[in-house]
Amino acid sequence: MNYSEKLTHLRPQPSSKSPRSLLAETESDRGRIIQSAAIRRLQQKTQVYPLETNAAVRSRLTHSLEVQQTGRFLAQTILEKLSQENQLGTLGLTGKETVFTNIVEMSCLMHDVGNPPFGHFGEAAISSWIRAKATSCHLSAAGTPSKLFTDTLLPDLAVFEGNAQGLRIIHQLQNLNLTYSQLAALMKYTRPPYQKKPEPADSNYYRKKKPGFYYSETALVDDIQSHLKIKEGCRFPLVYIMEAADDISYCIADLEDAVDKGILSYRDLKYYLQSVWTEYAGSENTYLTNIIDLASSLSKQEPHRFIVKLRTQLVSDLVDYAADRYLQEHQAVFDGTLDEPLIDGDSDQHLALKTLKTIAIRHVFTSKEKETPELRGHSALMGLLDIYQPLLELETEAFTDIVFKDQEHHFLEQRLFHRLSVKQTAAYKRAVSAIDRKAFSLQEQKDLEWYYRARLLIDYISGMTDHFVMEEFQSLSAI
Repeated sequence: MNYSEKLTHLRPQPSSKSPRSLLAETESDRGRIIQSAAIRRLQQKTQVYPLETNAAVRSRLTHSLEVQQTGRFLAQTILEKLSQENQLGTLGLTGKETVFTNIVEMSCLMHDVGNPPFGHFGEAAISSWIRAKATSCHLSAAGTPSKLFTDTLLPDLAVFEGNAQGLRIIHQLQNLNLTYSQLAALMKYTRPPYQKKPEPADSNYYRKKKPGFYYSETALVDDIQSHLKIKEGCRFPLVYIMEAADDISYCIADLEDAVDKGILSYRDLKYYLQSVWTEYAGSENTYLTNIIDLASSLSKQEPHRFIVKLRTQLVSDLVDYAADRYLQEHQAVFDGTLDEPLIDGDSDQHLALKTLKTIAIRHVFTSKEKETPELRGHSALMGLLDIYQPLLELETEAFTDIVFKDQEHHFLEQRLFHRLSVKQTAAYKRAVSAIDRKAFSLQEQKDLEWYYRARLLIDYISGMTDHFVMEEFQSLSAI
């Protein structure tokens, strides 16, 4: 194992700056990411509670900042353990400790940039709309589809996945030109939507249970794998750290927010923690019970400090466990073949996270405070997609005339097109202009144009904040 082959200063596009140190390049990545619009939009996107007005309740941005800090803590813990075992030099990590930590931190900050408005509910809404409308819209615009469209492009569009969209946003839409290492650290899953999902018994099921990139980013993924010596279907090693940091952070945060909103009382939370833990681990296993008792004893006079104590102890414990697992499975982690999370299913630590997730599913996610605004958001998302549907029904030549010549033959579609983001339309233009006319038949060229057109609409709608969806739907539907 040599991390020198995984940590690189190289980028997909040449940098305007003179060659700099690896540390300087990761600091440049940090600046590009933090100053990007994709990160800023997270402040008005749902974590759990859509359209939330209580500033103390987490948004996607505040959640991502917490994941960033947990990821930093976990990366530093791993490096400290490696240093204690005198392995940093052997692994090619001497002098690269800050680089290692920077890449982890920024992957944690970016891990949710692809999430649409209204979170997973928004993902489902976009996916269902595309599945219902894509075939008929494509037929109107491009005619009888080719095998490329039916076998690859349509299945690719039919599943909206926040992880895949995140890679697309960072590289194609925001055009941040991050280092290959930073891009690789963002990719949790290793298959495109059009590739068959493996069976649970397969050795690569966990890494491929969801799509990790779209057809539109296939060439980029091939490039990343080539530069970092990542085999097909395998992960970049630092992804495991980002994933663990996310698991640790959100499981505790969701319950804390539920208490802040009055959905759960402290008494309710303690009761559910005890009962669900016993359900999963049995009455003889006192791992989580001991942590609950300790947090309770330290917060008798100030009940609101119970979650603070619970979170502090659990984060410390889970980070230490995840770091040990990273080192125990180091070769599989480095190769990207470990097909489970660092906080694995056979451990007390995993059962603790499972307990927290179960309480949220049973007693938080089904609350009216969460479901009512989700239903409003669903109506607005589906309504907006219907409003913009004419763009997908327009014949290929007519749509490209609007995009590249701004001709006024189709007044409705032209006005709808003018509302789209400049960065997103620029990505569409680059993609369509890059279609190799010699490599594809005329029908395949039409299919590819329509595919990138559909991506353009998905990019626009999924990039909206929760509040902007509501405002835009009300504005365009004259409600």
